[in-house]
Formats: sequence, C-alpha cells, structure tokens
Amino acid sequence: MKESLRTFMHGLIDYAGLFPPANLPLNEAIDDYIKHLNGENSWMLGRFIIPVSKLNELDQFVSLFDEIGPLELAVLGSGGDSNDEYLSKISNDMVKISDYRNRHSGKVRIEVYECKLPSNSPSKKTMKKATDLLNQNKLSHYHEFPELPDVGINYSTDEDESSWDEEILPVVSMIAELKGAGIKLRCGGIVKEAFPSVEQIAAMIQTCALIDIPMKCTAGLHHPIRHFAEEYDAYMHGFINAFGAGIFTSNFPNPENSQERFRMFILLSHLIGEQVADNFDFGDKGMIWKMGDDRDSIFEFDNDSIRNCRGKNMISYGSCSFQEPIDDLKQLGWM
Repeated sequence: MKESLRTFMHGLIDYAGLFPPANLPLNEAIDDYIKHLNGENSWMLGRFIIPVSKLNELDQFVSLFDEIGPLELAVLGSGGDSNDEYLSKISNDMVKISDYRNRHSGKVRIEVYECKLPSNSPSKKTMKKATDLLNQNKLSHYHEFPELPDVGINYSTDEDESSWDEEILPVVSMIAELKGAGIKLRCGGIVKEAFPSVEQIAAMIQTCALIDIPMKCTAGLHHPIRHFAEEYDAYMHGFINAFGAGIFTSNFPNPENSQERFRMFILLSHLIGEQVADNFDFGDKGMIWKMGDDRDSIFEFDNDSIRNCRGKNMISYGSCSFQEPIDDLKQLGWM
C-alpha cells in the first residue's frame, strides 16, 4: 500500500454494525469489531458506534476487551424535536454516560457524542447550554442537520437559487463558535431519498472548510468511488470522493469573492461526482486527482496535507461494514 493511502485511511472507519443495512445484533457486532481490531487492518478502524439507549447492554461484553485495550465508543444521543426536548434528552444522556464511565472506569472510553439537531434553526441559547453540558463531560460532539435544503445552482448564471446561505451557513457558523463542536453529514441510508446530492455534499464540505469546523460523515459511504447502486436505484457516494474533497479544500486558497467561492464549489462537485477510479492515484508522497477536463487538470495533495486535513477537518465516517471497504480497495489494486 502506498503511503498516501495509508495516511488517508488511518482511523477513517468507525464501526456501525448495529445500524442498517447490516443491523447486526449486539453480540455479533461486538464479535465482528473484535475480529477487525485483531486483524492486520486494525489501523483503519476507529470507534464502535452505539446509541446511548443500548449502553447498558454492553456490560456483558466489556471484559472481552481486557487484552485489547479500552473499548472506545462513539455514542449516539437521543435527540429531540424541540429545543427543550433536545436539551432535556442531552442532559439525561450525560447522566447515563457518566454512570457508564464510572462503572467501567479504565475499560471503556467514551470521548465522542453525536446527535441530530432539533431543527435546522436551533436557538443559540439552547446550543450553548447543550454544548456546555457536553464539554463538562469531556466529549467531542458532532451535530447533524435534520434535513438539508436543495442546492439549486444555476450553472449558466452562477446564481445560487437555494436557501443554503440563509439556512445552513448561520447555524454552522454559530456551532463553530462553541467549544468542541463539529458537524455530522449523513451521506446515504437504506432508501433512495436518503442520499444527498453531489451539490449538497459539496456545499457542506465547503461550508465547514471555510468556517474551519471539523466534520464526520455517516451512512452510505460503503464503497471507495461514487457509483450507481441498483438496490437503492440511486448513486452512492464514495469515501475516497468525500474525504478527497475535504482534503482538496485544505489546499484551495481561501476565496476572496463569490466567483472564487463558486469555482471552489464547482471543483468540489466534480471531485465528489467522480466515478472513474483511475482518475485517483495514490503514491508514496501524495495523492492525485485527474479532473478529466479539456485542460487535463491535475490536483496533487501531499501526505502532510492529507494528514492535517484528516486530523483537524475530515475526522472519520461510520460504516456498518469494515470488510467491504477493504475488499473494494483490494479489488482496485490499491491494497
């Protein structure tokens, strides 16, 4: 494996075997996670993702990690449909997490909390109270929008016909001011409607990059390269595309005007929409994306750029399968 791909993939995949489409029972998910932790590719593996409601069911499996090291968890919060319900449930979740940490001190490590926002316009007061609670409990936290607006770019006029800048941008800016906070982006699901458009993913990656807030992704990124999936009658996004786009943003000069910002968005959209694996090349010193335009444009990202972006901006993604991405990388001849 080339060094740039090793840097790209390091700790990239959080294990989400409990969730669709795998939907494994807890005992099978734990067995699968342990198998991969003991495997040769464990360096790609991140945390075990579990809903806070299932924490107590983990008790019987904690001892299985005695010889491996602490069981590292990313906990999914309960959420809420209103500001008050959201805040109340986070408060209850903190009690459960604190209790679980105390019961399994030194054996379980909970450092990440992920939760869906109560709406696309949560109050600043609510978010401040919520993140204060999360920070008091020493948790990094990632916040997911319930729904993303369409990104209606008119390519002939460069005009943005969507509500993105009015609806999403202010909330991401507000969350970025809160300590320990990041954004969580859902990239798919088990129905066609769950897959965001190329433009929606490009807009979120660009928004988070320009505001300088970390991102995590979840769902839909089972395969390296974007492709059409007959089982969903939809295009599935690739993790190489999505995280490659994040790395691209760290190499793009900060846009000084709307035209430069639009050009950045167009390039990101092309990268996220790329379906030809051969247009990506991983070497020992860095990775390359060949845009395939009339000018044969090539973009190069060295290992330091990949490492810095992965460490600060594009953190990881949740996948219900750890083996599937590895099998695909091997099939591409990259591993």
